[in-house]
Amino acid sequence: MSPKNQDRVLSVKDVSEMCQVSNETIRRWIRKHGLKAYNTTAGLAIKILEGDLRKFAEELNVFVDWGYLDKKPE
Repeated sequence: MSPKNQDRVLSVKDVSEMCQVSNETIRRWIRKHGLKAYNTTAGLAIKILEGDLRKFAEELNVFVDWGYLDKKPE
């Protein structure tokens, strides 16, 4: 995987679809389980770096459909 892919910025909706869980579950992972996230526009737009999601998924054995990123236009 190239460094460019590691830096892809994902929305909560993207991550929830990739992990097949709700948006609220992603927010809970951020609040309680250490998924790194970044707030933009006064916390209304939470963003997650692909590399941070990969690390989180590996540590907690979370399913992620990485093929979603191939289907999503950049």
